[in-house]
Amino acid sequence: MNLTSTMHTLYVVKARFDYLAKQLEQAGNRMAAEELKREAHHFGCQLTQIESVLDDYRIDIAAAQLPARQAKGIDQATVPA
Repeated sequence: MNLTSTMHTLYVVKARFDYLAKQLEQAGNRMAAEELKREAHHFGCQLTQIESVLDDYRIDIAAAQLPARQAKGIDQATVPA
């Protein structure tokens, strides 16, 4: 899993929600716009928290994502005789 790409995509989604809220407001749908703004803000806060966790545990995450052979301690740099 490419976490950088995943987080980028989630931030793009958040920006799309923000833009939709702006469109709703401009179209006169104030209640829908306010609710979407509020939820998009909460979503943005959650993304920030997730990013912090990913940063705090980046070594553990990297180790967990190693291919199974490396995780079992098999040295892939050795060539069988």
